[in-house]
Amino acid sequence: MICGIGVDLILVSRINRAMNRFGERFASRVYTPEERRQSGGKAVFLAGRFAVKEALLKALGTGMAGGVRWKEIETLARESGAPEVTCSGRVEHLLGLRGIKRVWASLSHEQDHVVAVVVLEGPGQ
Repeated sequence: MICGIGVDLILVSRINRAMNRFGERFASRVYTPEERRQSGGKAVFLAGRFAVKEALLKALGTGMAGGVRWKEIETLARESGAPEVTCSGRVEHLLGLRGIKRVWASLSHEQDHVVAVVVLEGPGQ
């Protein structure tokens, strides 16, 4: 059963500006070490990870409220290249409260835009 859907569209240039302005301080606050490693520092990949984080919080209906941290949502590429999302901390707790068993994500990018769609699957409430 689908329990939530979230979509986010982000400009790659927005992430570029944040990286240029705040550098490692921004990256270490928002991305897990493995997300940073897999991205190779490329803004298009970091933008995709950011869009998934936003889309998941929209699907969950919480936004950043209640002590959620960006790094509690991690998106890594499987061998196939498909995104795989794992959650920890407060986000994992909130998903558990709603009975969410799986987080599905899809990413696409074109020029300066990246879009992420997240679907939450579970028995719901």
